[in-house]
Amino acid sequence: MSIRRIAIVGVLLAALAIPSIVFAQARMKVLLDTDIGTDIDDAWALGLLIASPNVDLVGVTITDGDTAARAKVACKLLHVTGRDEVPVAVGRRTALPNGVDYQFTWAEEFTAKQPVTQSAADFIVDTLRAHPGEITLVAVGPLQNVADAIRKEPNLGTLAKRVVLMSGSIGRNAWSPWAVPEWNVARSTADAQLVYSTLSMTTVPLDSTTYVTLKPEERARLQSHNSPLTRALEALYRLWLNDQSTRMTLHDQMAVAETLRPGAFFSNCESMPIKVDERGYTRVDAAAGKPQTICLGPKRDEFMKFYLDGLMSTK
Repeated sequence: MSIRRIAIVGVLLAALAIPSIVFAQARMKVLLDTDIGTDIDDAWALGLLIASPNVDLVGVTITDGDTAARAKVACKLLHVTGRDEVPVAVGRRTALPNGVDYQFTWAEEFTAKQPVTQSAADFIVDTLRAHPGEITLVAVGPLQNVADAIRKEPNLGTLAKRVVLMSGSIGRNAWSPWAVPEWNVARSTADAQLVYSTLSMTTVPLDSTTYVTLKPEERARLQSHNSPLTRALEALYRLWLNDQSTRMTLHDQMAVAETLRPGAFFSNCESMPIKVDERGYTRVDAAAGKPQTICLGPKRDEFMKFYLDGLMSTK
């Protein structure tokens, strides 16, 4: 082969290699903060991150209530899906919510994967410091860990590439059905006040997520896909069900989808000045609120296709 032909072949091979290089460089670093184990949407949100090949899941931190028991659920879900390399860090234990968390039974005897010894707040701070401007912090539970991280590192917001929450209930008018204190805010109002007044964030509120529930035929589609991930999610779903009429609302999954494809699944993402008051309401307050990007008008069909296709991409 002539030198000229060798050179041409070399150029072509290099060109063919470029897409894989670009793809590897484009993987999105995500750190998930979650209260997995009470409502079912947390585990199913983590499932999407596990299934997404373009996501580098740098860690999972556990917040609210019996954080050690919650961590077992996260560890087992990562283990059965072959993701033992993802660290899990446990946040401070707080007062227990009312009710029984039956999902805990799925992992109560599980020991194959253990959390790291670092606290959740320390893990968040150290991980963001190690990769400044590269990691999206996604918080889909009460905000104790994020607030504790801010107390340790007041410049946390400048270290994160982006902060996305499933949080709040805007309800612009007092008569709005969503003018209520939302769980992730009301569970630890002082922590939420610190987070909302410090960080610039994108928030997916109840005003959007409440309209997106899992249909029986969508659940059946996932049941037909036999992978370790879908089997685990179905097992947790059955533990969570009250009866066959119960439907999952995809609160946390929509925040994860917003992280992966900003603005794609909402008709309107606009800046609003938000303040958390003493009762846990997330109020639009032009005088005292900090501007936050609020995602409204969910595009259910587009989101559900993206979400279900993502979960079913696993083998």
